[in-house]
Amino acid sequence: MARFQMNDHDRYRIEAARRELATAKELDMGDDEAMARTIGRLEVALAQLLEMLDEEER
Repeated sequence: MARFQMNDHDRYRIEAARRELATAKELDMGDDEAMARTIGRLEVALAQLLEMLDEEER
Protein backbone atom coordinates (compact mmCIF):
# COMPACT_ATOMS: atom_id res chain seq x y z
CA MET A 1 0.00 0.00 0.00
CA ALA A 2 1.34 3.39 -0.95
CA ARG A 3 1.93 5.90 1.80
CA PHE A 4 0.68 9.43 1.43
CA GLN A 5 0.62 12.71 3.28
CA MET A 6 -2.53 13.35 5.29
CA ASN A 7 -3.88 16.83 5.72
CA ASP A 8 -6.02 18.09 8.62
CA HIS A 9 -9.24 17.20 6.81
CA ASP A 10 -8.05 13.61 6.28
CA ARG A 11 -7.20 13.31 9.97
CA TYR A 12 -10.63 14.66 10.89
CA ARG A 13 -12.36 12.10 8.67
CA ILE A 14 -10.34 9.26 10.19
CA GLU A 15 -11.14 10.41 13.72
CA ALA A 16 -14.84 10.74 12.83
CA ALA A 17 -14.82 7.17 11.48
CA ARG A 18 -13.20 5.96 14.70
CA ARG A 19 -15.89 7.71 16.75
CA GLU A 20 -18.65 6.11 14.68
CA LEU A 21 -17.05 2.68 15.10
CA ALA A 22 -16.79 3.17 18.87
CA THR A 23 -20.45 4.20 18.98
CA ALA A 24 -21.45 1.12 16.98
CA LYS A 25 -19.63 -1.16 19.43
CA GLU A 26 -21.78 0.16 22.28
CA LEU A 27 -25.06 -0.09 20.38
CA ASP A 28 -28.11 -1.87 21.75
CA MET A 29 -28.79 -4.51 19.09
CA GLY A 30 -32.46 -4.59 20.06
CA ASP A 31 -33.05 -1.00 18.95
CA ASP A 32 -33.84 -1.23 15.24
CA GLU A 33 -33.89 2.53 14.66
CA ALA A 34 -30.52 3.01 16.34
CA MET A 35 -29.12 0.11 14.32
CA ALA A 36 -30.33 1.66 11.06
CA ARG A 37 -28.89 5.07 11.96
CA THR A 38 -25.56 3.57 12.96
CA ILE A 39 -25.30 1.48 9.81
CA GLY A 40 -25.97 4.61 7.76
CA ARG A 41 -23.29 6.55 9.62
CA LEU A 42 -20.80 3.73 9.20
CA GLU A 43 -21.56 3.60 5.47
CA VAL A 44 -20.87 7.33 5.17
CA ALA A 45 -17.65 7.07 7.17
CA LEU A 46 -16.42 4.18 5.04
CA ALA A 47 -17.31 5.97 1.82
CA GLN A 48 -15.38 9.05 2.97
CA LEU A 49 -12.32 6.98 3.87
CA LEU A 50 -12.41 5.23 0.50
CA GLU A 51 -12.81 8.60 -1.24
CA MET A 52 -9.77 9.87 0.64
CA LEU A 53 -7.74 6.90 -0.60
CA ASP A 54 -9.01 7.29 -4.15
CA GLU A 55 -7.96 10.95 -4.19
CA GLU A 56 -4.39 9.89 -3.41
CA GLU A 57 -4.25 7.40 -6.28
CA ARG A 58 -4.88 10.07 -8.91
